[in-house]
Amino acid sequence: MNVKNRFHYSFGSMAQPRTLVFVTTLLVCLICVAGLEAGSRAESATETAGNRASATANAAINRFWTVYHGNDYSAISQVEDELARAIRLNPKNATLCALLGAAHFWHYGEYTRDHQPNQQVLQQDLPTAVSLFQNALDLDYYSPHQIGYVNDDHLPGYLGIVTVHTGQQFRDPALIADGDKILDFAAYQFPEFNNFNRWAAHNTDPKDSDSYRNALDSLWEGIDNCAGTKIDRTNPDLKPYLNLFTSVGRKKACWWGGEIAPYSFEGYMLNLGNGLVKAGQIEAARVVLDNAKYAANYGGWPYRGVLEEIEVSDLYARAAMYSDGRLNWFGVPDRGCVYCHATSPEKNSR
Repeated sequence: MNVKNRFHYSFGSMAQPRTLVFVTTLLVCLICVAGLEAGSRAESATETAGNRASATANAAINRFWTVYHGNDYSAISQVEDELARAIRLNPKNATLCALLGAAHFWHYGEYTRDHQPNQQVLQQDLPTAVSLFQNALDLDYYSPHQIGYVNDDHLPGYLGIVTVHTGQQFRDPALIADGDKILDFAAYQFPEFNNFNRWAAHNTDPKDSDSYRNALDSLWEGIDNCAGTKIDRTNPDLKPYLNLFTSVGRKKACWWGGEIAPYSFEGYMLNLGNGLVKAGQIEAARVVLDNAKYAANYGGWPYRGVLEEIEVSDLYARAAMYSDGRLNWFGVPDRGCVYCHATSPEKNSR
């Protein structure tokens, strides 16, 4: 029986094939609609998953900055867990990788705030930060179409300093040299900011070493780029340059009040002042330390007491302590990040 005869056999009249055509057409349409609905549901599920991933990323990022600016060192491990979970959902988000690297760097730099530091965790903080900053840099520079792309010229500086510190931790001169190359490029690319990282990578080196002199020169180079001229090294009063203050563009890194590092100006002056004391340039150091008070937000700086205590101390005796190794910090004792970034006094340590 052919198809036509089968139709007749099934429905019993000449009108029935027309009905079958209608029913068949309706069935096909319903199948198509069902398919579209299924596809729509699949797209909706994908969109929902994407929204969930995006929401998780935003929540982790906001949590990092709340804890970081809030000076809540005790919450680092929770922040790391949230960022790691967000990265699993957003593996190509450069911002998440960079912030998780920063969290590990923060923990390493201020580990004395732990009542019982976990040495095994500390051993891995810097290598983990290197890996995360490298991943962030790769995503940011080589995959600009990816979610989380920020075109952030801070990143080479972060990668460089954690690479140098990792080399110092494991006594690996080749790794230190690799980090220095990254930092040289970073400072060329963004001198106003990354010259500070070149300084921080070697500020504990012996005061008469080439590496220490170069590090101190990097701080001067950063200021020179901010001022647009070479600052007087013997009387480095920055008052004539305060009219250059800006809160936008790359030059905002030179000043105070930024949303990422609100007290970066004060922290910079504290480092340069102590660096000059170590180098024996006491009178220039006095001027630099006093520069910090030009910042409009100086009165709210949680760590201004540290600078003021140094100012009234015997700086010549302090220079001697740097010389014989009794003193080897330049910002705030046992603090690596918060004295530029925190907007609140310290909360309880872990």
